[in-house]
Amino acid sequence: MIPDTLSSVLIVIEIGMLSVLMSHYGLLKRMELAMRRLLPYPKVLMLFFPALVGVLQAPGGAALSAPLVNQIGKELGLAREMRANINVVGRHILPVIAPFSTNMIVVHSVAPEVNIVLLGLLNLGFVVLMQVSGYFILMQNAKAIETNPLDGTTWLQAFGEFNLTFIPVYLAVLPNGLFGIPYTVSIAVAILSVFFLGGKHDFGQQVVKSFNVNLALLIIGVYFFQNIVGELDTLLLLFERLASNQSNLMFLITVAVIGTIFGLATGLMYLPLGVLVPIICQASYGSEMDMMVHLFYAFIWCFIGYYFSPIHLCQLLSDKETGCTPGERYRAYIPVMLLWPVFTVVLYAVYSITLV
Repeated sequence: MIPDTLSSVLIVIEIGMLSVLMSHYGLLKRMELAMRRLLPYPKVLMLFFPALVGVLQAPGGAALSAPLVNQIGKELGLAREMRANINVVGRHILPVIAPFSTNMIVVHSVAPEVNIVLLGLLNLGFVVLMQVSGYFILMQNAKAIETNPLDGTTWLQAFGEFNLTFIPVYLAVLPNGLFGIPYTVSIAVAILSVFFLGGKHDFGQQVVKSFNVNLALLIIGVYFFQNIVGELDTLLLLFERLASNQSNLMFLITVAVIGTIFGLATGLMYLPLGVLVPIICQASYGSEMDMMVHLFYAFIWCFIGYYFSPIHLCQLLSDKETGCTPGERYRAYIPVMLLWPVFTVVLYAVYSITLV
């Protein structure tokens, strides 16, 4: 495997180890209790916390939010497939709209002229619909839980406790975002921080135990398959030709097919984006906004394919935490699998009419 892939495998393994250690030494439980006091609405918290951890733009980051989401979901009486899917829905807010997300960086790298801030704003419409549909569809059978409002002093105490227990996540994210330090290094520092936050007893032994051999083999297998597909240059060239020189309707259909198929096959967004973004940017448009609306359309279809991929790491790690099976996951996803493409087409039409 290429060095970047080896680095990604190591990142996923490290995040898994960090999650295990934070759970073992009670940090995740303390974080959960603090979050419950800060945001005493369990169903909202189930989506908000994965979104917060979604700042960690690294493979496998869903493993950090999965234990809390799983626990709250059990208390709400939600089936395991609902708990797994809610964790993944909540996590995928920032990757779609944030300029610093990996996928936005890919867009900028292959087409520097693209305004990725504007693209993120266009994507925001889809993200809102995605979260609302996820909330009402996946949590429709959740039972009510009584909560009590907090006074100001208690809220501040909970806020301080949350930030203290969230330090490992900060350390995993901020060094990379602020100084470009590799995730492998920053997550290693985050693991070490657990020692100072309460893991002084048998820390070395617990670090060894936290290494999950089965998870490592799973991730290596996923990346091995992704690299094989990524090397199919002939197939990529075929897709490029299909997406070029078509009528607008055929172009839109082809973009949807390419984004979905390649995303499903690889569990990645950057491969179909790398094919589609240059083609879209090279076409002729009446205005820059016209091009941006077409980019939005392509971006979301790539996201849909990637999101529902059977080898999407966030899905696999959430399934592992909840005990959900792929069959259960996809059956629970059927309503949103039907709705999200509709949202994409409708938003494209609305943007084309109102913005172009």
